[in-house]
Amino acid sequence: MRLGLLFSAVLVLLALVPAATANRPIREVIPAPDDLVITGQCAFPVRVHFEGREIDTTFPDRAGNPVKLLGVFPGNMLTVTNLDTGESITLPATGSFQLRGHEDGSASAKVTGHGPWFPNPVTGESGVWYQSGQVSAEFDPDGNMTSIGNTGTLQDLCPVLAS
Repeated sequence: MRLGLLFSAVLVLLALVPAATANRPIREVIPAPDDLVITGQCAFPVRVHFEGREIDTTFPDRAGNPVKLLGVFPGNMLTVTNLDTGESITLPATGSFQLRGHEDGSASAKVTGHGPWFPNPVTGESGVWYQSGQVSAEFDPDGNMTSIGNTGTLQDLCPVLAS
């Protein structure tokens, strides 16, 4: 879901980048999102709270077409809370992502570091999964994911929040 949302957001962003910025990267600082309440992943609702910001840099080619997006999450923190019991966990949410467009219209994405996924990005299994490592995916020209894999760990936080 996270890669799909990231891919969709990037496609919109890439379509909006003006041609006048050809050859100059575009930098944008994005504040942390509002708290999310996740249902249907654990046996209880989970609030997800981020502290920090995202810094995105879009790189256009000579014609002004965006070809690469790099994002970083410096010093971010993540707090997930079981809304039934109040049990919470605070973890680092630092890392980076990159999305690269290819000449044939396909794209590749990579998320590296620490952060949440819901559901599991590789297996689709329900849960609030905490990444420590890297998740990479490939997309065809229509935006359909053609492959996905991970290195490192994906830990389901639902059992930890249930205790």
